[in-house]
Amino acid sequence: MALEQLKSDVAEFAAFLEQAKGARVKGVLTTAKAEAEREIVNLEMKARIAAERKAAGSSDAKRYLHELTDYGWDQSAKFVKLFITLNGVQGCSEEDVTVNYTTTSLQLHVRNLQGKDFGLSVNNLLHEIDVEKSYRKIKTDMVAIYLKKAKEGENWDVLTAIQKRLKQKQDTEMSKDSDNPESALVNIMKKMYNDGDSKTKQMIAKAWTESQDKAKFGKETGGGLDSLGDL
Repeated sequence: MALEQLKSDVAEFAAFLEQAKGARVKGVLTTAKAEAEREIVNLEMKARIAAERKAAGSSDAKRYLHELTDYGWDQSAKFVKLFITLNGVQGCSEEDVTVNYTTTSLQLHVRNLQGKDFGLSVNNLLHEIDVEKSYRKIKTDMVAIYLKKAKEGENWDVLTAIQKRLKQKQDTEMSKDSDNPESALVNIMKKMYNDGDSKTKQMIAKAWTESQDKAKFGKETGGGLDSLGDL
């Protein structure tokens, strides 16, 4: 999709958001707007990288850009910290691992790592960051990015505004089921599965499998954990 069309879409989504009243409509529009903004940032990053490659020479221009999506994150009173695993990144020069910051986003670019380029974009950060005091470190098989909180001591329960919106939507849906304990339990189990670590997921999957087995032998007839589906 053309960059100008995406920018037009973002402006239109913003205009609709100002008129929207229902929580569900606002949620859909917010998600769509955030996705369009993410595409804009990615297109701009690719255009900038293409220009840098062209200026650097033909060998750089031939490398394909691999978009990264997986990372871990943590926080302290002063910083939000992102950890991106990249095997062998410690072999890159300082100039080949760059991060561009805005007050609400970051774009990581790793050049010529084993003949490949890598990029990561995180947009719509939950709160603003101090661009001048944010930085990155190259570690063994990892890039660590330190985002300086604009407001020290402010807790980030999620990393981005869109994740916050989705979390609020989940919580709203769960509260609607408060008059139906069985349905509420299923939603809680789903949320625990989606948010849990591998051990938690194994425990929940085991409980679900056992409930399915019991149902097959007539010990249970629907409801309960067997309505979890495939999670």
